[in-house]
Amino acid sequence: MTNDDLQFAHDRPIRMQQDDLLDRAGFAQRLALAISSWRNQESLVISLTGSWGSGKSSVKNMALEYLSVLKGCQVIEFNPWQWAGQDKLSSAFFEEISRVVQRKDSTEADKQLAKALRRYERRLNAGAGVLSNTAKWAPMLLGSALVTTALGTVAEGDAAQVTIWAVSAVSWLGSLAPWLKQGAEWCLSRSKILDQKVKDSELTLGQIRAQLQQLLSARDQPLLIVLDDLDRLSAEQLKAMFQLVKAHMDFANVVFLLLFQRDTVEQGLQRAGFDGADYLEKIIQVPFSVPAISAKQLEAVLFERLDAILSAEQQLQQRFDKGYWDQMFQRGMRPFFGNLRHVYRYASTLAFHCRLLRGTEVAEVNAVDLFALECLRVFAPETYAEMPRHKGLLTSSEPFARKDDPQRTRVNQVIDQMVNLAPRLHRPATRQLLQEMFPNLDWVFKNTHYDQTTQLRWLVHSRVCCDEVFDRYFELSVPEQDLPNSLLHELARRITDPEAFTTLLTSHEEDRQAEILQRLLGWVDEFPIEQSLTVVQTLLRAGERVGRRMSFTNWSPRVQVARLLRLFLERHEKADRSDLVIEAFSVCPGLVVMEQLLAADYAQRRKGDIGNFDDDGLENLKNLYLQSLRQVANRDPDAFLANEDHASYLYDLNRYGEGGEEGRRWVETNVTSSTRFLCFAQGQINRRTSLTGDSMTRTDYISPSALEQMLGLERCAEWAARLDLIELNEVQAETLALVKDALARHARGEASDKWSE
Repeated sequence: MTNDDLQFAHDRPIRMQQDDLLDRAGFAQRLALAISSWRNQESLVISLTGSWGSGKSSVKNMALEYLSVLKGCQVIEFNPWQWAGQDKLSSAFFEEISRVVQRKDSTEADKQLAKALRRYERRLNAGAGVLSNTAKWAPMLLGSALVTTALGTVAEGDAAQVTIWAVSAVSWLGSLAPWLKQGAEWCLSRSKILDQKVKDSELTLGQIRAQLQQLLSARDQPLLIVLDDLDRLSAEQLKAMFQLVKAHMDFANVVFLLLFQRDTVEQGLQRAGFDGADYLEKIIQVPFSVPAISAKQLEAVLFERLDAILSAEQQLQQRFDKGYWDQMFQRGMRPFFGNLRHVYRYASTLAFHCRLLRGTEVAEVNAVDLFALECLRVFAPETYAEMPRHKGLLTSSEPFARKDDPQRTRVNQVIDQMVNLAPRLHRPATRQLLQEMFPNLDWVFKNTHYDQTTQLRWLVHSRVCCDEVFDRYFELSVPEQDLPNSLLHELARRITDPEAFTTLLTSHEEDRQAEILQRLLGWVDEFPIEQSLTVVQTLLRAGERVGRRMSFTNWSPRVQVARLLRLFLERHEKADRSDLVIEAFSVCPGLVVMEQLLAADYAQRRKGDIGNFDDDGLENLKNLYLQSLRQVANRDPDAFLANEDHASYLYDLNRYGEGGEEGRRWVETNVTSSTRFLCFAQGQINRRTSLTGDSMTRTDYISPSALEQMLGLERCAEWAARLDLIELNEVQAETLALVKDALARHARGEASDKWSE
């Protein structure tokens, strides 16, 4: 299989020994030798039984191939399933035998045998056609007679009787008219049969049988009649076929090879009024069963198919987890494969679905999960179809769901419901597959919980248990709203190129940036440790240019960049982390990320946790940050105040700087004009979002305590009074209104952190 040639696997029987994958050629050869050695004896009936897909027809084909080499018998294959009616079945059976016997290079004895067989068939079936056609005409003829008879019983008087006789005549003629032509044709055909019957009348049925017996006994080779697909026949057809074998073909040098699934045929004969097992025992003299397939042989064929699929899909190969595969196959998938037909059915569509989800540079799904889900789709389709309805539960992404006893009960109920949709034979394996594919439910089944790092790894490997990738397994494509693995792969590849990484990341909207960075958290272990300096520079650069807005469901992109950097630093020795950041910062100063790193580390220390940096390293980082911050603020105060982040930077100057009021001193020194005050005030604006029913309300406000801390409320009131005297644009007027609102709330004695609605 190549990347461009997609072929479906077929489950047709093999025809030659060279295609034997299960070492059954020896069995087939011994069967062929036994058949060819049956000469000048009574008839022999052999059965070859096995379940659906066990390889009965394949064994038969190999035996026939070997017989053709030996030239030890004449083979006649007859498939009764192709003939619908019982009368057609009998006629077709004898016609097929006589046709094969009288082949192109037949001997005179063969021609005589074929003629005798046809004579025998005509004798057996001579009356069936007459009875059949009479049965078709009788209802209409009787119907016409009944109508006229009924009218006659109520008619009175001569005129009425005349009328009734006229109606009767018309009724009879009318009913017969459509059949006149067909009747004529039938009469002609029957006359030919009767004529032939007259010619054959000098021989009785017993005499014809004796003639057949003599002709067959004189043959040097047995006649092998192969009847396949008997288990597909209806109960009545089964009855007719076995009666045909039992009653009419008990001749020397005739060997029957019957292929069927034993329990199916026994049940069919039971419906036809026989004791199935006892009836077969009376007819079949030599019963054989198809050799059992060892699990090792079957798995070898399956694995060969899977290896071929993976060889053609390089993207799926890249992240194929051998350990996970062994676990999934041994615990869940193995019981689904009982014969070669199961393997072929499974492989037929698996390659197709792998092609749909292989991605461009990397696979969009986890190969092992895809293999497992294909198992359910083929062998437990109702379970597979039910799974998307329970996405939230299976991926543990239901909002407000708690890991408590009621939820535990609910999870068990849903899993039981899906398992019970599978065929009874496959229910244990279906349950095991669900548990293997969705380890996030192990808290229910094993009381096991997994940390965030493990869950991030599941996401990196596109496991179906992750809410972010679940849909693509069932939609068989990457939904438009999903993040394709190829994008994440490309970003991971560019992590050592600060400009290329940042350009690709910022080409997406803010909300998308946050999702991308969240997903990249799981890729940190793949960032090249030998290029750590460049990786840190990339993240410092990206932090300066990504969005800053936070949503209900995600951190802001800049916070995600800082989280990404912290996870990457954890791969290094603690004493080396600050030096690495300081060196990178000297090339690519990133105040946004540096601020996040310091805030996170100090927050951890306040909780008593160990931060990312040692004491000396943290102090060095803080001093470098303050030094850079002062340079930026003092170099161009207008540009600094125009920066959306200047309020948090001023707060950091207060928190980390000298005396705890360095930020306030800078404001008092540099906020010297109405324009600068308005820029300062805009930096103090906060936004609060509230949900009421289906509507969302956003409210902007300024905290009085922030104004007091950074400039003083009196100074702010003075600036507000001055601004009342000048003309402002819409944004400036809104900012001034928020300042006045904060001053008014403080004057009313409201808590400094309250805000007006």
